[in-house]
Amino acid sequence: MLASTPAAYANTHCDAVGGYTIGASPIGLVPGTYIPYIDAAGVERINVPTVTGGIVPLRTSQLTTLGIPFSFANSTPLQLSCGSPDSANFRAVADALDMDFDFDLDGDSDTIGGAATAWSVANEDGQRFDLKYAKGIRLSERNRTRLLITVPARYLNVNSTAGGLASAHGGLKAFSIGLGVGVQIPVSTNWWLTPRVSYTATDASKGLGGDGELASATLSSNYRFAGIGRGELTMGNLVGYTQTVRTGITSQDSADYFKQRNWWFRNGLAYQLPLGGRMFGRQTSLRTSYVFTLGAKDTMAFEQVHEAAINFGFRMRETEQRAGSDLLRVGLLYTHAKNEYFKNADYDSLTLTVGYRF
Repeated sequence: MLASTPAAYANTHCDAVGGYTIGASPIGLVPGTYIPYIDAAGVERINVPTVTGGIVPLRTSQLTTLGIPFSFANSTPLQLSCGSPDSANFRAVADALDMDFDFDLDGDSDTIGGAATAWSVANEDGQRFDLKYAKGIRLSERNRTRLLITVPARYLNVNSTAGGLASAHGGLKAFSIGLGVGVQIPVSTNWWLTPRVSYTATDASKGLGGDGELASATLSSNYRFAGIGRGELTMGNLVGYTQTVRTGITSQDSADYFKQRNWWFRNGLAYQLPLGGRMFGRQTSLRTSYVFTLGAKDTMAFEQVHEAAINFGFRMRETEQRAGSDLLRVGLLYTHAKNEYFKNADYDSLTLTVGYRF
C-alpha cells in the first residue's frame, strides 16, 4: 500500500504489528486505529465500535466497498524505508547499479538524468519526478579508475482518491535529496566494480512517515559480453545494505520514524544493438534490459521488484573525444512489485527516462 497514517509505533520496524486506521464513515463507526484479527473462518476482521455503543466485526476486505476511508499503519512503502520502488531505500540501491554502464567512456564526464513516473497501487495512484546529476572524474592518466559523485533529487505525489488508502489524508507529498560517492574500478576492459556509499534525507507528509534519513553501502559489478549477435550483452549485479539513521540533519518525529535495516540483491541483463540508421550524423543504438531486486532482513511491504526497460540513444561523433560514449538516451521503464501484505495491492508504474552526457 502506498499511503498510510503511522499510528503510535515509534521506532519500530516495517514488520511491526499494525492496525487499520479508519476515518469518518457513512455507517456510524468511531474513527480510530484498530488491530486486525483472524476469525474462526479464516477471515481478517477488525472490531469497530459504533457511535451508538455497539461493536461491528468488520471484514477488512469490505472497507473499500463500503466507502470507508482507511489506511494501514505499516506495510507503507512510502514510509521512507518500507520498500516500494518510490521509497528511499529502494532508490538508493537502484541508483547504485547502472544498467546503461558505458565501458568505453574515457576521461571526465558530466551526466544529467531525468524521469517522470506514473504509479498505481490498488485504487491509489500518483506521480514521481526524478532529477539526477552525476560527475565522473578520472583519477589518473595511467588508470581508468573513476570517482563518481551523484546527487539525486526526487518529488513524490500521492493523489487524493475516494475510498482508498490515502483518502483520509487527501494528497500526500514527499521530497528527497541525496549524495552518493563511488569509485568505478576496471578489473578488465569488459569488467568494472563499483563500491559506493550514499546518504538520503527525506521531507515528507506525516502520512508518508514525515522527515527521515537513510544511509547505504553497495558493491556493484558490470560485465560486458561483446559479439553477441550484432550487439553486446551486459550483466549487472549488486549486493547492498541500507539502514535508517538519525544524524540530526532532519527533524524526525519519533511517532513517524520507522527503523529499518535491509540487505539488497539486484541482478540484471541488458542487450544493446547498434542500429543501421543515423540521427544528426551520429550512430544510434537500441537497448533493452530486465532487472530483479530482492530485499531481505527486516520485512518490508515490497521485497520483490521487477523492472523492464527499453531505450534509444545516439553517440558522440566519431571525431569527438570519447567517441564510443553515449551522448543521449531516451526510454521507457515498466516496474512491478509484489505486495507482501495484500494480494491485490501490487505496485505498477511506467517511467519516461532521459539522460544526457556532456
